[in-house]
Amino acid sequence: MPAKNNQRDLKIVLFCGGSGTRMWPASRKEKPKQFQPLVGDTSMFQQAMARIKKGFPIRDVFVITGRQYVGLVVQQEPDLPLENVIIEPEMRDTLAAVGFAAAVLDKKFDNPIVASLWAADHLVKNDDQFIKSLKAAYEYVKDTGKMVSIDVKPTYPNIHVGYIQIGKMIKKVNGHAFFEYVKQIEKPDLATAKKYAASWEYLWHAGYKVWHTQKMLSQFKKFTPKVASGLETIQKSWGSDNQDEVVRRVYPDFEKQSIDYAIFEKMDPDDLVVLPADIGWSDIGAWNILKEELAQNQTDNVVSGDVIDFDCEDCLIYNKSENKIVATIGLKGLIVVDTPDGLLVCDKDKISQVKKVIEKIKETKQDKFL
Repeated sequence: MPAKNNQRDLKIVLFCGGSGTRMWPASRKEKPKQFQPLVGDTSMFQQAMARIKKGFPIRDVFVITGRQYVGLVVQQEPDLPLENVIIEPEMRDTLAAVGFAAAVLDKKFDNPIVASLWAADHLVKNDDQFIKSLKAAYEYVKDTGKMVSIDVKPTYPNIHVGYIQIGKMIKKVNGHAFFEYVKQIEKPDLATAKKYAASWEYLWHAGYKVWHTQKMLSQFKKFTPKVASGLETIQKSWGSDNQDEVVRRVYPDFEKQSIDYAIFEKMDPDDLVVLPADIGWSDIGAWNILKEELAQNQTDNVVSGDVIDFDCEDCLIYNKSENKIVATIGLKGLIVVDTPDGLLVCDKDKISQVKKVIEKIKETKQDKFL
């Protein structure tokens, strides 16, 4: 059984699963968006790891991912100890993944404080503030035993993310203000999102939380007892000869559910506080969101790769093919993504229908393009 680490060390868990189908054809089953260089020359996963390493030693960083992506994780972050890769036997959404991470780290380190970062494909423009926020949250958790949610002020009425409603300010830690948690609202309609974006009371839910492992596991026992029972079974076997066999047997029975719906929306507000953080955050879930985040203003184009454009406006044009030039003339409000074996041309406002393309590819059994 591994030796217990110093409790002063904050453990960082970066969740790195998901197939990123809304960013097809760049994001693929074998190499999803988090491992792709969508912004800059390195992948979103590499950028996330570089950001974390600015404030924390690599020995305290853990990556939870599917077995099929372990090679990409090791290739793109060779300094990460292999034992710090926690392998999901299959993808079962965030409830299973967060519970799995909590159970394993609780066994390894005896109720450590953990920062769970969802997910590896977020855009964060202010690395220093990100690190300071995590450290302030750690201090608050250490002093109070409560859970801290780090969330961000909306910059526009985003309907693709959840929102956190906050109450009055509780206290400040190292210049960071902590607020009462009121409730969480998942992905509102546009009219509601506009109201939220105009109010100081609502924040974008970034998916960053800091907690004691036993505090998190107690929420599983309270709200998802069946999953909690399975996590206990896994925890007891962890570090033994039959560890992998137990995980493969128990994990597939976990409810496939978002932890937001299953636990966080139901939590007692007294168990959770909120830290608003100005970190320049965005969840790059689809091409139109990437375009909105990278463009200086709405009429600007976002261009990557060998591209020539004339009289185009409000477009994202990505050329991911070598030895090929992409030329565009007179386009407006379009997404154009060219890869060696796939081309997407789509109205910016209809990007959600990319899922229909994925369904059609599956239906016609052309899995090599997934």
